[in-house]
Amino acid sequence: FSGLSFRTIAKRAGVTVGNVTYYFPTKDRLLVELAGYIFDRWDVRFRRELPKTLTEKMDIFLYSIRYMIEENKRVKSNTLLLEMWAMANRSTSVRRMLDTFYAKMRSWIEDMLVDINPTLSGRKRRLRAALITSQIEGLMILVGPKRVAHKELNGLEDEAIRQIQRLAMDD
Repeated sequence: FSGLSFRTIAKRAGVTVGNVTYYFPTKDRLLVELAGYIFDRWDVRFRRELPKTLTEKMDIFLYSIRYMIEENKRVKSNTLLLEMWAMANRSTSVRRMLDTFYAKMRSWIEDMLVDINPTLSGRKRRLRAALITSQIEGLMILVGPKRVAHKELNGLEDEAIRQIQRLAMDD
């Protein structure tokens, strides 16, 4: 991110700097679009890998939560997100990029909450989607690549999923 420049992007894409700045007039705009692109690619991969045997809305929801946790344990995803978190403290552009990414994630979770608990008000749904997003992302500090496996945390992911399910279903 720190070395990101329109000139470098244009060179790697084989286009002129003018073409890049025509579509992305600012670095902020470029990074926001990149965040949407990253999430959309992730969503396509998720949908491709979703087992066809899962038909119940709750089963799809629970699979989705586990999938997101597993995705955050992948070295590439984990490294990217942790770097973005660190950089967001110093960069408005990266902060906007993260905000875009997590807004898409919250919306995605909120859509599933509509399916599994349609009685939740819109406000509660939005807040719970934010809490679920926070729980999934917060697990990265304890599980994932290069983390120390503490015995007392065995079963943490399963417990997190149980609590997320409770959060999704409580009125």
